[in-house]
Amino acid sequence: MKKILTLIFIACLGYACTPGATPPIASQIGESTYTPGRVVWHDLASPDPEASSAFYESVFGWTTVPYGDGNKKVWVFKQGDKPVALMAYYKTENGSGEWIGAISVPSVSEATAKAKTQGAKIVKKAMEVDNRGTISFLQDPQGASISLIKLNNGDPEPGLAEMNTFLGQELWTNDVSQSTNFYKEVVGYSTEEIDNQKVPYTIFKMGDMNCAGMLQSPAPDVRSHWVPYIRVANLDETISKAKNAGAKVLIEPSPDIRNGSVALLMDPTGAPLAVQVYNP
Repeated sequence: MKKILTLIFIACLGYACTPGATPPIASQIGESTYTPGRVVWHDLASPDPEASSAFYESVFGWTTVPYGDGNKKVWVFKQGDKPVALMAYYKTENGSGEWIGAISVPSVSEATAKAKTQGAKIVKKAMEVDNRGTISFLQDPQGASISLIKLNNGDPEPGLAEMNTFLGQELWTNDVSQSTNFYKEVVGYSTEEIDNQKVPYTIFKMGDMNCAGMLQSPAPDVRSHWVPYIRVANLDETISKAKNAGAKVLIEPSPDIRNGSVALLMDPTGAPLAVQVYNP
């Protein structure tokens, strides 16, 4: 199991998803109000945007819309007319891709400065991005890549994710205590321990709102990692599509893991993601 799970984690990023063009994201997903603590946006750092586009279009039915040109080109993934993520070209030391979730905060500059005092590596300091908002990129003290964001037009409205969109984020950390303290200080989370799981599990909360999950990483010899979840209608069909499109299945569905409703994949560029059937 440890050998399999080790494949989930990829080498430390030496970049951030700084867009070179300004697609109109904020105006298309914002709802005028803010929900600090939620993961409200996702960026894909891809070493091969063409392969990434083909994969996510084939598996989830997304369309890929390019903006800009040359080395300033970025792509927006859409489901129908609604943006779900942005992709930019970046090459890591080992050539792997990575999804980076963006946590909504009231002040990106203040939260980023606080993150630095708490031991984070600031990859890109707070910056204004037209048609998007203010965003920074960092690695927490355990090496997990995350971004902090304040969208110009407010956060997307809270609610159950539509099919083939992002359902949530989960932090696999090498040090639960340190990660708990870090995200409490930087984001303002409270935590709730869940005792009905096979392994100890923590929920990051803002008031009564569940924002993300956290568990002890089963692969302590590699850095911590945030794993995105995408909601799907049929797990077997999704896995079959993913395999046909070049993905690896790192963890197959198992009755011991959320009643067989989840699988962990690695896309063709090496970016890990989970897919889950979730019908509360």
